[in-house]
Amino acid sequence: MTSLFLSLFSALLLQVKPDCSNVPDVEDRTGLCKSCRELPEHLLDCEDVLDLSEYNKTYQEDFVEKYGYGCKKMGGEARDDVQTTKVVCKSIDSFTCFWKPDPNEKGNLTDNKFLSEFEKPCIRYTGHYFQSTLIYSILLGFLGVDRFCLGWTGIGVGKMLTVGGLGIWWVIDIILLITGNLTPNDRSNWETLY
Repeated sequence: MTSLFLSLFSALLLQVKPDCSNVPDVEDRTGLCKSCRELPEHLLDCEDVLDLSEYNKTYQEDFVEKYGYGCKKMGGEARDDVQTTKVVCKSIDSFTCFWKPDPNEKGNLTDNKFLSEFEKPCIRYTGHYFQSTLIYSILLGFLGVDRFCLGWTGIGVGKMLTVGGLGIWWVIDIILLITGNLTPNDRSNWETLY
């Protein structure tokens, strides 16, 4: 009986959200009314990094200057090549936090959204594995399967109709893949194996 009472009480306690809208200043906040900017990343619902790489350089610089976030270049081979950017976040629905717009913050963020204090890498993963693509290229590259898998459909059709360029194109694509010059068409990074 006692355990039933405790479980019901804890379920009710978890449903109660504090009302942080009437907290006037930072000094008056208590433990339940933290600033949304102070929350750890696992309590935030953040958008993906914003890809600006398809736009011209002037638009990229103007957007980053105006709003304070965005990726001018996606991906990279080495860690130093990968850019980082802030992302737009808000607190998760089941958690209430104190939110007040920052007058120094760039852009026009509404609906309790704000720029994160942390930065995320400008990387996109879309399910392309280097190992499986290399196996496809070695075993079925003469039919263009490797190009189809990477999203290079037009080149894949040409490779299939010419039977891998009579074998020459087939070998060249294996070399391009191993040297890192043949990558996914959507400019995403290779998925990592854990």
